[in-house]
Order: sequence, then structure tokens, then C-alpha cells
Amino acid sequence: MNQHGGAYIPGGVNPYAAPQAHGGGYVPGQQQRHQPAQPPSSEQSYTYQQQAQYQPTQSPQPQPQYQSPHPHPHPHPHPHPQPQPQPQPAKKPVHLKGTLNFFNPATRWRFKKPHLYQLPEFQYDDGRSYRHRDSMGRVFTGPIDDRYLSPWDGHLAKLHVQCTDQLYDGPGTTTWRRTYIRKVAPLNVRIATWVIDFSADPKNWKDWGLILLRFIPSSFALTFFALGRDTVEEKYGLKYAPLPYKFHGYAKAARNQLENAETKGSPKAIQSEKRASERLLMPRYLCFLKSPEDSGLRGAVPMLVSTWQAKQRSNSVINYLFVAYSAEQFNHGSDEDMEALHQIAERATRDAQLSAYWVACSCMPDPNELEDDVYRISDIMRGAKAMAIAVGVPRKATRGGANTTTELLRHWGERMWTFPEVLLSQNDDVRVYARKGQLDGPLVIPKTQFAAQVWSDATVSRQMVDHYAGSLGLSRLELVALALQCLTSRQTTQYLPGDHSYALMGLLRLRPKIDSTDTAFQAFARLSLLNDSDLLLERVICTLPKHPNQEWYELGDAYGSSLWDIYPKCQVAGVGENDTVIIDGAYGTSIRWKSFHRIWNARRISWKRWLAWKLLHLSSTFVLIGFILFGMGVQQSMPQTYYDGFFGTSYTVGGNPAGVMSIGVGFLFLIFGIAGWLMAPRLLHLILGGKFWDTQAAMFGFEGYINLATIERSIFGGNFGRLSWAPNGSPLSRHHKNSFGECIGDDPTDDIEIRNLVEKAKSAGPGDQRIFTLVDTWSMQVTMFQAANPPIALVICGSEGGMKRAIGCSYDWKTGTLYRETVLRVPTTVLDRMDRVDKLKLGLKRPRVEPRRVA
Repeated sequence: MNQHGGAYIPGGVNPYAAPQAHGGGYVPGQQQRHQPAQPPSSEQSYTYQQQAQYQPTQSPQPQPQYQSPHPHPHPHPHPHPQPQPQPQPAKKPVHLKGTLNFFNPATRWRFKKPHLYQLPEFQYDDGRSYRHRDSMGRVFTGPIDDRYLSPWDGHLAKLHVQCTDQLYDGPGTTTWRRTYIRKVAPLNVRIATWVIDFSADPKNWKDWGLILLRFIPSSFALTFFALGRDTVEEKYGLKYAPLPYKFHGYAKAARNQLENAETKGSPKAIQSEKRASERLLMPRYLCFLKSPEDSGLRGAVPMLVSTWQAKQRSNSVINYLFVAYSAEQFNHGSDEDMEALHQIAERATRDAQLSAYWVACSCMPDPNELEDDVYRISDIMRGAKAMAIAVGVPRKATRGGANTTTELLRHWGERMWTFPEVLLSQNDDVRVYARKGQLDGPLVIPKTQFAAQVWSDATVSRQMVDHYAGSLGLSRLELVALALQCLTSRQTTQYLPGDHSYALMGLLRLRPKIDSTDTAFQAFARLSLLNDSDLLLERVICTLPKHPNQEWYELGDAYGSSLWDIYPKCQVAGVGENDTVIIDGAYGTSIRWKSFHRIWNARRISWKRWLAWKLLHLSSTFVLIGFILFGMGVQQSMPQTYYDGFFGTSYTVGGNPAGVMSIGVGFLFLIFGIAGWLMAPRLLHLILGGKFWDTQAAMFGFEGYINLATIERSIFGGNFGRLSWAPNGSPLSRHHKNSFGECIGDDPTDDIEIRNLVEKAKSAGPGDQRIFTLVDTWSMQVTMFQAANPPIALVICGSEGGMKRAIGCSYDWKTGTLYRETVLRVPTTVLDRMDRVDKLKLGLKRPRVEPRRVA
């Protein structure tokens, strides 16, 4: 472990036999029995995946591609104007197998809906039983599996996910049950749309004949239905399905201390509990120079500041020098390294004309205060009159190549704990002393140039330097975000999991007490809650990671937005266990995965639609009546011959004039009826089409991809052009500008790269990214997205760019935690049909549980 601080006494005997991880009381000039510190372990480097270029195409065959909405920069200007994107041709619906999936060998039947389904091919390899308590107080106990909270009654139900026929017929690769996509439109609409099928072209004579042949039987069937009327009942007051979630537990650290388990709700416990650690107004130990008026090296004595003041009988202000160094260059287990460090410290202090200096290896000798001292070094930095940096190659060097002062300084700057030391230093110039090299002539670097000369992230770290120098003010949010970015990009030997956050808290005003049980995220979350960080945590949970393995502290967003672009609509009420937060005030809805259901809608009946409805509804009846009247009229208009049996004679009587009238009336009925038949395609479009002035709000999901025509036919009975692809709903969404300057959403699979993702997802295993599709019947938009697990709920926690950030969450019922699977962008108007959810427990990354294949 890399060691920081200590109680080394120059020239003396070290009283501490065992090395301290941080701090100490090293006395210059004395031998010590420390063992050499272990070399630090290399830290993992993270690679960011760049977002793919979008190039929409019309088909798998090579076609002219229109310009991407976000093209890559071109090295040279285009000599000719770019062609305008062309709209893609309408896609025809795909015939789904439907109930024919009954014959699939893997299909199972049950009494409850959905009746037909497939068992999961993978199960979680965990023999334990877990307990769950739902929002109604019902307790369920059982083994771990994929479940969701039913919006109907709130009970914990097994998760069934409808999928495309290709996935249903393929090998099982999921831990949840699968079922197929069903058509749920009313029977009268399905009979009517069967005539034109929306895959036939009315301009083609062959298709026209097929339409007429289909219309004859369907027209008689429609005689018994009230075509155009919808008897679907409203659900949830036309709102989205609720999310029946309730958090029953405690937060590890609540924003309001009354909610902590330790206080038991007592205000007296709150008054006695201190959430923030105290600041150091003066160092407890300093190394005081011997004969401070001399310019030569005379040595220094570590001493309690209070003891020195008692000897001097003075409470005057003590100006001291802060000595910054890296334990990698000055090994705490080497007496020679420690003596060299104190020589540099003494030389720098005498050059600065000060009488004392603070160095970690000798000024933190108390083991009981060591942990607090380490994380309060920032107070000592702020109180120092000046700062000097000591660099050098250790005697037992394990790192080659760094020999010059500049190289050693850059190596020093790679360490995490050195970053705040430069920011908080009071002097305008940074003086660097090299071991046995430049004690009399230190390297002087202006603080404003330090980032460019030393740090590899100069573009970001320079902003931090300017902020603390007062030349560039950062907002609270920018300060925390940039500081976290700088600290996490540097190396450190971990002492506690929350070291990065504890280094960050030295730059902020309020500091939570150190909790050794905190994870890195929990330490950061507690720090954010205690300080006014401008709702940083609330913004972080609304971001979508650029790749599945992105760590929480990288703060990257797949949509390219900054944290300050997101405006939260919820509040983080506490920090939970297992890297979770407790949020309140969010809007939420359940996503229905097991099947579509009929959607209530309201349409205005215009006089054209009313006449078309009557004509189409009665056309077959008109034809039947016309034939009857025409036949009766023909019979009546023909001469009739009568035979008189009494006289044995016969006579002929002319036709009845009423027969001609009957023929005329019958002919009129035939004209209207046949006209209705011939106009059936257009009449059906007129009757069944039209705009929805109001609809039942619902979120449907399915695994895989099918085109809009097939989706709309499955839900509404036909492809009326009401659904559209969301232009900006997810990173997979695509759009173009039409000739009128309007933004038009495109089918994501028009992009060859997205189409490849769809094909790749067909063979995805447990934990891999899959393709899912979300259908919103309120905004009438369809969104394709990637996730490892189907999100059972959408939780809206913020706004960005004129849209809402909706977190798609899967449910880990054994811990009662909703885990972020994806983040979608939905229209703001969805809030008009969505209710708030109760306080919920949200995790940013679901822990991986390795499943096993069922034999």
C-alpha cells in the first residue's frame, strides 16, 4: 500500500514500528524500521466508445444515402451543395403468425393471459428464497426470477415479454418468459381492414380484383356490426398505467435526519448528531526550523503547535510552508528518502523566509487522528503562507525514464492527492525542488502555466486553476463536475473506497464524516447531499451512459448533453445501500410487455364519414334488395297467360305497370350497392381513418423490431398512418428534414448500423444488450432502444432540450430496487396523463447475477 503522512523525526528513532497507511510522525535524521511500501497497483483505464455515424438507407442493397443529421467533420468544404434527404417509401405490414405459434414445440399453455408462452431458457443460479412486500402490504416469498409490479392490483407477477416471430422461433436466450405479438383490434375493424389488407395496391388491377373478392363476404359480415364505433372501455381515467411501487426501508443516509434509522424520529437525536466534520483552523503539528534566521541548513524539529506557543509564550500567527510530495518518489519506508525530503523542505522554508513547514510524513503522528488528518489536509493547504513541491527519484526506484525535474514533476502530477495541493496554494508561482539537484535553484512555474506544463488534462484542469485563482468563476455544478473528472483521471493507491470523493470534499465547504463502509458512489452521494451542489445527483441519474460499462463518475451522456443542460423534476431524498439513491417527486408509469390491449379513442364523425359508413354498411343489403326487386319487377312486367277450365279457353293479360317501377327501384338499389362495392377501399380508408382527438394513454413494449405498419395493424387493426417513429427518443432514433423544413422521424433500420444491431441482438445472451421497441399511444410515437433487460417502468426525473428524460427501469424485487436500464426522451405532454410515484429506490447499474441454462 502506498503510504501518506507519518511521524518521522529527522535524525531520531522512529517510535512506530509498523508503517502507517496515511500520515505519521517521521523525525528527520533518525533511523526507522519501516518496511518498504508495496508498489501501487495500476488502475484500470476506461475507453469511451464513440457514437456511430448515422447513414440512412432505403434497403439492404446499395442505395444513395442521404446526409446524416450529425455528419462527421469533413476536412475540406463541399464543392457542391449537399442533396436534401428524401423520405423513405412506406413499408407494408408484415404478416404475423399469431395463434399459429401454438404449434411451436417450446410453447406452453396456461389458463391466465397470455395463454401461450415459452419458459425461460436461463434461470438464476441461486437456491435461496427472498421476501418482497408490495405497495398493498402483501408479502411474497420465493426464488429469484424476473417479475414486475402489476398496475392492475399491485401484485408481483411473472414477467412475460412479447417478441417478434423470429425471436419466438429462435433459441431461448432470456431469463424472462416470452410470448408472441397478438392482434388486439376489434373484430369489426379487422374484418373491414382484411378487405384491403394495407399490403395491396388499389392502383393495381390484380390487387383491385382481390379487394373486390374479399369485400363480398366481409360486407355481409359487417352488416351485423356497427362499423366505426368503438366499445373499448377506458382504463385508469385515460391516463397511463400507474406504477404501484412503495419503498418500505431506510436510507443509509437520509437528507432529513429524522428518517435515519439511528434517530428513530427523535428531534433530540438530530441535535446531538453532527453530519459534517470540523475544519482545522491551524495545523496540530509543524516542523520548526532551528535558527530560522540563518540561511544554511540547520535542521528542524517536529512539535505540537500548542507546545511551541507555550515555549515561546506567544499566540502570534505562525506562517508556515506546505511541502507537497508523492510517496512514490519519497518512500516512507526509506530513511534516506525521508532525510532527503526534509532537506528539501528546510531549504524551501528558509528560501521563503518562514520559520516552519508542514510535511505529511512527520506532522501526522497520532494514529487516533490519522484518518481525519488525511482528509483534512486541504485545511492545512488553505492556511499555509506558501507551498513548495519536492520531487526526486527514490533510491529503490521501480520506475525508469523519469530523471529530469520536469519529468519527475509530471509523474508527481499524476497522483490524485497532489491535484488539490496546487489549486489551494496561496502563492502565484509554484516552486519545485529536486532531490540533490536544485536545492539552491528551484524550478519556478507560474501557477497559470502549471496545467499546460505538468498535467495531461490541461484543458480541464486549467479551468480549475483559474477558478481558484479568481480569474474564471465556475458554477457550483461545474466545479464539482470538473473536479470529479480531474480527480478520477489521476492515479491513487486506495485507502478507502471513497478516496476520490474525500479528495473532492477538500475543495468544498461542507464535508461529511468519513464512513469506511461507504462505497465510492455512496461517499460521493453523501458529499453531494451535504453541499449545495446544484442538484448534481438528480442530474446524474437522468444521464444515459455512453456504453454499458461506463462508471458513474465519468458523467458522460449518450445524448451529448452536459449536466447543466438537465433540469431535475425530482429530489434525491437519501443514499441507499448497494449504490442506490432514494428519489421522490418523480412521475412514472408501468410498461405493458405481455401483450397489446385495445385502445379507447375518440374520433369526430363528419358528414362524409357518416355517409361513407352508411353506404358501405348497407351496400350488400342494397345489392340483395336490388336483385329481389329487379326479379319481382321482371316477373310482374311480363304478360301472364291464364286458362279458364270451365269454358276450356285461355287468355293473355298484359304486364303489370307496377313491375316497371319495381325494376327501376331495384336497379337504383343495385347501382348504390355496386357503387359501394367498387368504392370499398376508399370508403374504408375514409371510415376507419381520420385523426384521434383523444386516446387512452398506454406504454407498450416488445422485444425486437417490426415496422410501423405491422405495429399499427396489431393495435388499431390497420395502417392508417397514425403512428410515427420518435425523431429524438433514443440514441437509435433517426430523423431528416423534408422539403418543407419539417422534422420527420425515420425508421431506425434505414441506417445500416442500426440494422446490424437488430440482427446482432437476435443472438444476444443474458446480460447482453438487446433491441426493444416502445409504443406510446398518447403521443403516437414509437421508439427503438437498447437495454440488457426489459424496463418494466418509465420514471421521469428531469427535462432537457425541450423534452423529458424518462428512465427505463427494470425491477430487482428481492431488494425492492428499480435499476436504470436506459434513458429515453419523451414529449413533455406525457406528464398530462401521468401520475407521480411514491418515494422509490433507484440504482444506476444493476448487479450482474450469472444465470445457468436450464437442462
